[in-house]
Amino acid sequence: MTATYDRLGIKFLYPENWKLIDEIDTDLPHVISLETPDGSTTWSVHVYPTDSDGDEIFKETLTTLMDTYEDCEVSKLKNEVGGHVAEGVDVLFYCLDFLIRAQIKLIQTEPYLIIVWQQAEDRDFDKQQMVFEAITISLLQAIQSDSGM
Repeated sequence: MTATYDRLGIKFLYPENWKLIDEIDTDLPHVISLETPDGSTTWSVHVYPTDSDGDEIFKETLTTLMDTYEDCEVSKLKNEVGGHVAEGVDVLFYCLDFLIRAQIKLIQTEPYLIIVWQQAEDRDFDKQQMVFEAITISLLQAIQSDSGM
């Protein structure tokens, strides 16, 4: 079953058993995070005004991750998600004794600049990829329909 998040112009579907952490305020940027019941897998969206400096925000996000965890292995990625180009990075790093894989993607839409962060243990990441993509596509479709595209 799915649950629906719908607040202040941000709307998406997500698994109903995932925990929602809503840090949304009336002003942008907004941050909404989801995590699995065991806390091992997370998906979050950071929503900025469309005229924000995406490159600078993305660099700050990646720098924070790399400053937090040693020996990050970073590779660039570019794909299409829900009709939008998503550019970003795939990052492998250790947290405690676990190999973690995170993907951080920058997606330009109207009226928002979106950063999607999806993260899981490397051995579980591929299993969660379809869930990550479904959440992100539902977000982008809602934005697209609200903007009249």
